[in-house]
Amino acid sequence: MRKVFFCFFFLCFLAFTNPLGAQELRLEITGAELIKIPIAVPEFQGPLPLARKLSDLARRDLSWHLVFNVLGEGLPAEETKIFASLGVDWLLYGRVSLSGARVTAAFYLRDMVKDKIVLSRGYRGTKESARYMVHRFVDLAIEEILGVPGNSLSRVAYVERKGWHDVLFVQDFDKGKRVAVAEGELILGPRLSPDAQKVAFVFYVQRRPQIHVVDLRSGKRWVVSHFPGLNASPIWHPQGDKLVVTLSKDGNPDLYLLDLSGRILKRLTFGEGVNTGGSFSPDGKELAFVSDRAGSPQIYILNLKTRGVRRLTFRGRYNVSPSWSPTGDRIVYASQEKGHFVLFTIDPRGGEPVKITEKGSFEAPFFSPNGRLVMAQGQDGLWIFLANGASGRLYQAGKLLFPSWRPL
Repeated sequence: MRKVFFCFFFLCFLAFTNPLGAQELRLEITGAELIKIPIAVPEFQGPLPLARKLSDLARRDLSWHLVFNVLGEGLPAEETKIFASLGVDWLLYGRVSLSGARVTAAFYLRDMVKDKIVLSRGYRGTKESARYMVHRFVDLAIEEILGVPGNSLSRVAYVERKGWHDVLFVQDFDKGKRVAVAEGELILGPRLSPDAQKVAFVFYVQRRPQIHVVDLRSGKRWVVSHFPGLNASPIWHPQGDKLVVTLSKDGNPDLYLLDLSGRILKRLTFGEGVNTGGSFSPDGKELAFVSDRAGSPQIYILNLKTRGVRRLTFRGRYNVSPSWSPTGDRIVYASQEKGHFVLFTIDPRGGEPVKITEKGSFEAPFFSPNGRLVMAQGQDGLWIFLANGASGRLYQAGKLLFPSWRPL
């Protein structure tokens, strides 16, 4: 069984075939009922087509958070009576002006029930920066409404697979900017650094795995790990200056802590089955990882200070790909059931897991920057789900694998 797990978790991707009306909303992890919040985003005032493009962007930003019923397309902001008749709780509107290549913008969030502006911001910058102005304000508006910031100003990394050719892409969450970072026959497990300015990934050179890091600002790329045997599953420490990787240089696949020059700082596990993959707790004190030490792949928690290890998952015989929420309260993972993969979340302290997908097969889940959403690879592309399973939608189509999602 150990050999089967080892081969599957690290090498099976060579022949991969299964990628696959209230003013305040509390998204509870238990239960899957959702009443979407009605919010209107009328057309922004200002020169066309810029004003229309930015108002469309604000509507898309809100829609991608899966908890809003977004209205207002084609309507002017002055039509407040129409919005009130539609039962709109919130009104997000703005105006922009353009002078040469410079943009000035002002955005507002109105509480329609209390009939007052609760948030306003002004921005100035280049025309190219205008969409970031919208993202920033939408995230602030979401924080005003939900109590947690939005995910609009964030970045996603993933691998696009076309036959035997892989391309590693990093893109803004709104898909407005996409960059090809690396290309090769096989690229696995990309992970954005906590500040989204670097990406670590497994890159195969002459069929041998190495761990590479690219600085997305400078374009500099270097090899962190190319030990004999397996080099796999890079995991960023929350401080962004270290990686945990899986190495088999000493015989058994185990977890090692490395600095970004590739120097081994500490060995974390010692040969109790195959140990790999995982995710740090937000405070960096614990590490969730996968091991088959009990006979089948399960998720365990390693205390970095005491070196104590405890088993987290007991339901299901094949549980992999843990991702710790940035809020620290849940871990999402993929569990094999009847030939396909289902996503669950679980309290890091233990307890009964909560299923968040029912249909389809989804793997490699990763929490959103605010901890309210989960991105995962499906058979037709990357999907986004609410962390309680109440809603989900396709984010991007294609054979797209191993998503990673970080705030900018």
